Amino acid sequence: MDWNAWRRRWLTEPLYRRVRNSVAPLRQIQHHVLASGDAWWEAQLLSGRPDWGALTYVRPAVLSVKETEFLDGAVARLCDRLEQAANQDEKLSGAALWDMLKAERFEGMAVPVEYGGHGLSAWAQSEVLRRVALRSVSTAYVLAARFVFGPAALLRVAATSEQREQWLPRLAEGGAGAAIASFVVENDIVPIQATGVVLRRDDDGDTVLRLNWRGARYAPGPRPELLVLPFRLHDPDGLLGSAGERGVCVALVDTRAVGVMHHQSDGCMGRLAGRAGNQRADGLISETGRGGSFDGRDVQLPLSVLLGQPDAVEQGLPALLAAQSVAKGIAMPALSAAAVSLAAHASSAVLKLQGDGTGCEMLGARGRVGRLAAITYRVEAGRRFLCAGLDLGYRPMLAAALFDISIFEDVRSAMGDSMDLLGGAGPSLALAEWQESLHELLPSLFGLDALAAQARHTRVLALGMLRVHPYLTKELEALELPDTDAGCAAFDRLVWKHAALACGTLLRATGRAWTGGRLSPTPRLLGPVAHHHRRVNRYAAALAVLVEALQPGVRPIQASNEPGLERLLRVLALLMSLCAVLKRWQEDGRHEADLPLVEWCAADTYQAIDVLLAGVLKNFKVPVAGAVLKGLLLPPGMRAAAPDDAATLACAEGLLTPSDTRERLVGTVWANHGLRHLGALEKAYDCVVNVHDLREQIKQSGVSDWRLAYERGGLTDSQAKALEEAEAAVISALRGETSV
Repeated sequence: MDWNAWRRRWLTEPLYRRVRNSVAPLRQIQHHVLASGDAWWEAQLLSGRPDWGALTYVRPAVLSVKETEFLDGAVARLCDRLEQAANQDEKLSGAALWDMLKAERFEGMAVPVEYGGHGLSAWAQSEVLRRVALRSVSTAYVLAARFVFGPAALLRVAATSEQREQWLPRLAEGGAGAAIASFVVENDIVPIQATGVVLRRDDDGDTVLRLNWRGARYAPGPRPELLVLPFRLHDPDGLLGSAGERGVCVALVDTRAVGVMHHQSDGCMGRLAGRAGNQRADGLISETGRGGSFDGRDVQLPLSVLLGQPDAVEQGLPALLAAQSVAKGIAMPALSAAAVSLAAHASSAVLKLQGDGTGCEMLGARGRVGRLAAITYRVEAGRRFLCAGLDLGYRPMLAAALFDISIFEDVRSAMGDSMDLLGGAGPSLALAEWQESLHELLPSLFGLDALAAQARHTRVLALGMLRVHPYLTKELEALELPDTDAGCAAFDRLVWKHAALACGTLLRATGRAWTGGRLSPTPRLLGPVAHHHRRVNRYAAALAVLVEALQPGVRPIQASNEPGLERLLRVLALLMSLCAVLKRWQEDGRHEADLPLVEWCAADTYQAIDVLLAGVLKNFKVPVAGAVLKGLLLPPGMRAAAPDDAATLACAEGLLTPSDTRERLVGTVWANHGLRHLGALEKAYDCVVNVHDLREQIKQSGVSDWRLAYERGGLTDSQAKALEEAEAAVISALRGETSV
């Protein structure tokens, strides 16, 4: 008996018919999403067998000489101007800010050097945003929304040579202005308000593109000359190939064209900048800072405006999606790292100023400081990890979205802790200018999220998980073949390999779950964090099993399976974040003093993953299968616990006391900083640290006031002067004053 023929007739063909009738074919937009971006480290985790050796190729991002010159020159001058405006309570208008940005050619940050731009790497752009955000989150948001999310990187990758020659030099000079359009209403990440029709003109017979759209918003800033417009392309006469609707394309629209109408607006993005300007001295309050929108009515343009001719129909949208994900991978972690590190530094300094006893005895103060320290470490680790991947040339659409998920949660937690700690210092401090900047971050992040909404779209994330599977995508292609015999043959070659892979993954996940990952392979010389790599191996194998069971991207997103898919995505996001933490510890020099931060992040991740996996299995569609998998993947008595008090207190101590750990966490916050309120706080912190030992001696002697000890001759004149200066500095900082 021919086993292959028997298997195909009695096993494969019935399964093929059943699956073909139950699985809807992928739409064109879904094929575009699958073609956009690159698979990166998330593919290793989803395989269930991460290759830790691959991380050795992800070198830490470094700045070139020209990038350092730009940071020390144009960026430093912008920071000085923002500090001057804040220190003098001056309202820096949007016109003044944009004049400076134009003079310093900030719009050329992502423009290649050969076109006259600065050609900054992802890490350099992240550093620009981080340094500006430490002075003004609202200004950093504008830079991110207009320049990082601008079309320069998209043109560099996807445009034709003629399109690059037309626009990139003008962007590098800072005179043209460009923006990517975003729409209020979206359907599966595709804007539905813009349409384009390919026509042949009657007068000269040339083929033209007629565009119509409404409400194409652009980021805050002056009116751009170039608008990158996604639209639905219709080709009724088949002038570009097959007739009919061709899907989503991208056009480079000159906003000076006939039929383009501009509307100044104070909509969602404009209100964000305007509100910040009304509250803070560095805000953008003029009309040039609010942004606006464009409408187009019967705008006729040549076909050369299609991005990436002649492959515009197939390549335009995937290139746009990948460019937006890269921009989000640069901007979101940069703004978050700046604000979270500022919150951690300010909160710990205020506690130090209030006294080691009374300040840290506030309800949960040390626990909040410890959590802030660990979150600061984790957010910065994610920023470094993602930028390193981007500078290697990856366009990790799924990875950027996953870090976006974890960063939002960390920012919410950090902002809540900082509000508790800083609010405990009194109402005067709560109104200080430097504290208000901490809480501008969340609106700014939501604004950036609106610029690239597809990155958090559930369907896109599901398709991203589908893309890294070795067989699922090929099986779907086999199901879509019009020739059923050929499709069944292709399906037969794949499905049993897929089944063998799934069985092997289940056995591996079970073994690693019941042994705590102790037998899983890891690189040598990892030191005290080797067991964390093994735990990641364990959870990666469990995640791979659940991905096989739920098959995200294949099954339609419904109310019944959406929560389970969300839990899977959060598990993957947590694993990505922990991998970034482990890599940062290695790259920083394997400092033993930083191990409490790593242990806290790891314990927090393990507990969250156990809860999420239990939720997936509890709500499994087939309860019996869920119960069996729960017994295999989550052994009883082996659930992870929350970070223990010892690790939390060690993290807090590393942030409260001067140390190398504190410098690695938040030392860059104060580097070359000129804001007066921050300077007063830092001066007071240094004074309190300098007299710490002296104050302890006074307490041990039984004297409650240093003045009484001085009168009794227990202190020298220099010691009394130091204590008096520390007291005055503390009062000045807590009152929000600028001089003592």
